[in-house]
Amino acid sequence: MTVQPLVENAVKYGVSKKEGGGTVSIATRENPDCFTISVSDDGVGYDPSAAQEDGRTHIGIDNVRARLAAMCHGSLYIKSRPNAGTTATITIPKEGME
Repeated sequence: MTVQPLVENAVKYGVSKKEGGGTVSIATRENPDCFTISVSDDGVGYDPSAAQEDGRTHIGIDNVRARLAAMCHGSLYIKSRPNAGTTATITIPKEGME
């Protein structure tokens, strides 16, 4: 319930809106102090500095952020560029894990 909405967004709002489609990639990495999970697409992207007045509530992303914070003190960072795609990166700290 954490990665799925990110993949869904990458398909629905990224590659499906790109003429000819695109690619969605999922990658994981273990770092000394945390784990990261990245969901990337090479779709249409967007300008994160522009107000997102698209009529959507963005509740899926808000839910992912809240779930990560509550369950494991994790975080979600989203980077996007118009016509270049979007990457959503989850960071889960190792500190406190048994």
